[in-house]
Amino acid sequence: MRVTHVVHDLHGGGFESLIAAMARRCAGSSVRLSAITLSGREGRVGGSIRPLLDQYLVLGAASPLSMLRPVALARAIRSTRADVVHLHSGVWYKASLAARRAGVRGVVYTEHGREHRDPWLMRWLDRAASRRTDAVVAVSDRLAGYLASVVGVAPERIVTIRNGVDTARFAPGAPPRDLRRSLGIADDALVVGSIGRLDRVKAYERLIAAVARVRAEGVGRPVAGVIWGDGAERAALEAQVREQGLAGVVQLPGWTESPVEAHRLLDVFALTSRSEGTSVSLLESLACGTAPVVMDVGANGDVLGPELAGQLTPAGDLDAFVAALAATLRDAGRRRGAGERGRAGVVARYSLDAMLAGYAEVYERVAGRRGASPGDPL
Repeated sequence: MRVTHVVHDLHGGGFESLIAAMARRCAGSSVRLSAITLSGREGRVGGSIRPLLDQYLVLGAASPLSMLRPVALARAIRSTRADVVHLHSGVWYKASLAARRAGVRGVVYTEHGREHRDPWLMRWLDRAASRRTDAVVAVSDRLAGYLASVVGVAPERIVTIRNGVDTARFAPGAPPRDLRRSLGIADDALVVGSIGRLDRVKAYERLIAAVARVRAEGVGRPVAGVIWGDGAERAALEAQVREQGLAGVVQLPGWTESPVEAHRLLDVFALTSRSEGTSVSLLESLACGTAPVVMDVGANGDVLGPELAGQLTPAGDLDAFVAALAATLRDAGRRRGAGERGRAGVVARYSLDAMLAGYAEVYERVAGRRGASPGDPL
């Protein structure tokens, strides 16, 4: 089977890491993966998986008319000889039209996360795209409900497939001393952090403010903050760090090539997002045994489950978040127990194998295949 992923960019982020995981798992198998990016750049993740792909096509900027006549994209899709085209957030309307014009047998779209009232035009475009799509995948039940009730996607087209992570790779281990030293973090400091795009939706300004407040209140030890990632909000976040007197305390070192070590460095993984789907970074951190403190958006509540209800705070409530963060930082037993329960939950419910099996079933159905070939990793 040939599967072609179409994305806006393959630089960095949650769903990009899922595509990379699929590429690594499929390498050398009978499932041939290709990718097409519309951003005009190879991207950090794209460059890392290029050798594993059958084809990797980088398309540059297109005219606005390409929304109605996506000739170049249709030509690129056709060149990959795809049985299934798998579209991702940000390219649905244009890429679904191109896939149909390319004569692809099956079209799959994954919505990775949104919980805001989209403008009517966006909802109309998405409904139109959904009619050209054989299966619309939501990464949580909550998101599936949003697609049906707000966007207007036909319920019979929607399937929920939870994101998954490699729990053998993302696993507990010794805190990395070299990384701590390279960041200049004192040996006795507690570390709060996150990994993700520096975009407005992630609301990292809340996390920076929370670190300032727990330091002011005191938790018995120094507190440092690290936010790995890059994006449009970098300058604003760096300015906030300076204005709040946190230079050298809260760091933004850019993307990390060693996410496992980054998660193992943290005493608390924090999410203060305005919106999420099923956060891959949260799953990875829990798999590493790191205690979470997160706001209740997207599937965060489902991921934590009742076992970690005390680590979940109301969406947008910074006071409640600071209180939970301070309580977790003060109590080593609470951190250890939350990390152990978090990893157990991810192993049980959010494995990479389960996610890939879900997509395999969808691919086979939309492509009209009766079953996978022996040894297919999907």
